[in-house]
Amino acid sequence: MKRVSRLALGLLTAVSLSSAALAADMKKVAISTIVEVPALVDTKNGILAGLAEKGFEEGKNIEVDYQNANGNMPTQQQIAKKFVGDNPDIIIPITTPTSQAVVGSTSEIPIVFATVTDPVKAKLITRYEKPGANVTGVSDAAPIKQQVDLMLEIVPGIKKIGFVYNPGLDNALATLGWLKEQSAPHGIEVVESPAPTTNEVIIATKKLVGKVDAVYIPNDTTVVAALEAIVKVCQDVDLPIFAGETGAVERGVIASVGLNYFEVGKITGHMAARVLNGENPGDIDAIIAYKVLTDFKTIVNKGSAAEMGVTIPDSVLSRATQVIE
Repeated sequence: MKRVSRLALGLLTAVSLSSAALAADMKKVAISTIVEVPALVDTKNGILAGLAEKGFEEGKNIEVDYQNANGNMPTQQQIAKKFVGDNPDIIIPITTPTSQAVVGSTSEIPIVFATVTDPVKAKLITRYEKPGANVTGVSDAAPIKQQVDLMLEIVPGIKKIGFVYNPGLDNALATLGWLKEQSAPHGIEVVESPAPTTNEVIIATKKLVGKVDAVYIPNDTTVVAALEAIVKVCQDVDLPIFAGETGAVERGVIASVGLNYFEVGKITGHMAARVLNGENPGDIDAIIAYKVLTDFKTIVNKGSAAEMGVTIPDSVLSRATQVIE
């Protein structure tokens, strides 16, 4: 009987030691986003897939704490403070405001951000190459070159593109600079029409009528909030309208080519795995996703194009990821 008891005790001790070892090997990963929309959910899922590809699987050797701020910035700040208090092995913030909240809360916990348009302008890093400190990550800046090429394929001969934007937003200013850079080789002039508030967006759009051959809408929250009204203005005068984000196509713009956000997330997950394996985030180059990805989404809206007097060529339709009738 004593022998059996000793055997049972030995087994219990072995199980206890094994559980303790497993707990010690478990890494803590904190992920947060300011709001859940399809692109950001895809990003989160891609992050987990990317981690798994590199050997870090949820429930096996990583414990994931995912928090959504539901569009509330004070809540996002509270989440950032919670994460810092929990002291995870890594924090992965999704979007610019989430990343700013997290980076502003800790200079010690490793951070790998995702889907930040311009991390330098957002003051998350000072440079892309070996950014230093405890931060690196992935920019989801729009593939402007591919977007300009798409616009010219659908509306050949564009000479002037109207750009409606809020000049107070860093990401809009960054996009403006990139659009000018990519338009110049084609001899295209970018005509700016500032709209500091949503109430001024329609006026800014109407100012472009008769002055440009097409309109481009950046991923600018001020302007996108009034997108349907902008589309109506353009439809009324047969003025083609394009956007930097593919989700705008369902709301009435003619077309857009954009990133596959699941793949953006996978790149982020791969970088996070390097950190979990012991690398310093500051020694890992930050990445602009469109420079390393080749899997872009091309979405077109045939119905809206017809309303603007535009016929989408077969060359575009044949390769489109999605065609909205």
